[in-house]
Parts: sequence; structure tokens; C-alpha cells
Amino acid sequence: MASLSRIARVPLAALGAAGYELAYRVWRLAGGRQAHLERPIFMIGCPRSGTTVAVELFARHPDVANLSEAQEIWDPRRHLDPEADHHWTAAEVTPEDVRRLHTRFEFHRRLRGQARFVNKNPRSSVRLGYIRAIFPDALFLHVIRDGRAVTHSLLREMRRNSLRQRFPFGNFCKPPHWRALLREDPAEQAALQWREVVRHVLAERPALGASYHELRYEDLCQNPRQVLAHAYGFAGLRVDEKALKRLPARLDSQNFQWRTALSAGQIETINRIQEEQLRQLDYPL
Repeated sequence: MASLSRIARVPLAALGAAGYELAYRVWRLAGGRQAHLERPIFMIGCPRSGTTVAVELFARHPDVANLSEAQEIWDPRRHLDPEADHHWTAAEVTPEDVRRLHTRFEFHRRLRGQARFVNKNPRSSVRLGYIRAIFPDALFLHVIRDGRAVTHSLLREMRRNSLRQRFPFGNFCKPPHWRALLREDPAEQAALQWREVVRHVLAERPALGASYHELRYEDLCQNPRQVLAHAYGFAGLRVDEKALKRLPARLDSQNFQWRTALSAGQIETINRIQEEQLRQLDYPL
């Protein structure tokens, strides 16, 4: 639609939520209900693993349209329900889910006038089968970070945000069978959260095959251009000087903070819970 190309030149902040929604409704009535999103890219990872900075840098690529989180699009009815499960399977996909997600995400891609679409949502880490049933050609970028740094970041965010304290797991991604993982000790629960989310993704890795790519938060901080050049290549995006010059040469890593911020007892608890996955991922104990 010509109108979409004109709207695309307006910054999203200026368009506003009402303007964005109106543009979507008009586009859908003009034939957008039959839209199909091809080769979407989903960035996954345990919450506080660096997925936000990773997707913000990834989306600096001139051919990428970024609409991240989008909880109300993924789950219009229960995204704020403290009792809702975040783990979804292919068996739960409905025709309405397929229409909603394809049209919403394809609209955003066309609105921004870019060739590819990326969504970052840690909850997608436990919805891989569900997503593949809707988008069989989807690609997955998994951001991995030292579980002790993630646990520290989860604990810090829970202390900062009193609203999160009202939700199980702080309303962050809840692992499969999350009710059995609830603990009175916040450090123990956060350590289990990282372990179970990462364990779930790694168990799905063989089935994902060539549609799966890992990147480490630590490597991303050390050399963003090199790490994202590999991610661009995996996603089928052009890797050239113009794209890479948009990226910083280095990022400040926050991984060291857990060593001094956590107590010796907390570190012992976290290491005990996460030892198998930390070793599997080559993080030194």
C-alpha cells in the first residue's frame, strides 16, 4: 500500500500507539488479513542474558525491522496473568493464532519498509515448537550468558521493581513446570530459572538444526562486529562494511558484578544448581 510507505517515514514515537493501531486496521481491511511473514528471526534466551542489547544491535542492520517483546500480540488475553504458563507447544496453535501473528508481524515489517523481521522475547525460549508450527521457516538466535551473572541480574531487577515481586518469577519467562520450581530463597529460584530455560532450549537444539544459532553475551561484549557478522550471515542478511559500521567496536561487560554482589552462600547455591549446564557451556566453576 502506498499509504504504508508514507507512514513508514514517520518515527514510531511520533506515530503513537493510536496511529499505529489505526494504520494496522486500515491495512488489514485492505487485504492484510491474508499476509504471510517469511523467514522471521526470533531472538531467544533466559531473561537478563543480554537479549535486549543483542537485538538492539542486531536491528541496526538496515534490512531488519524490530518489534520486540510484543507480549500483548503473542498472548492478548493472558500476558499479564500471574498463573499463565509461558511454555506452549505446537498442539496449542489455533488458526486465530496463525492469522494474528502473521498479520501483526508482517504489517510491522511492511510499515518499516525492511526486508526482514526480528522479535526478541525471552518467553519464546519455551515456545519453540509453537513458533515453528506457525512459522516453519523461522530462524532462532539464542543468546547465552553465564548463569551466575544472569541470576545476579534477575535478583537485582526484582529488588528494583516492586511490581515484579507480585508475579511468580517476576513475570519474566517461566520455565516448563514452573510451579514445581518455586522457592522461598530468591537466589535458588533465579538459579533454577536460568538452568531450566537454558536446558529446555539446548534440548531442542538438535531438532532446530540449521535454523538455530548461538551467540555468547561475553563474546558480544568483546567483539560486537564479529559476533553479529556471524549472526547476519546465519540469518541470510548481507554482511558488508555499511552494516558493520553501525555497530560499536566493543561493549562494557557487566559479568563481573556477581562475584562481589552475591554472598558466598548464594554463589555456592547457584553453582550447585547450575553446575551441569555451566560445564556443558564451558563456563569455569
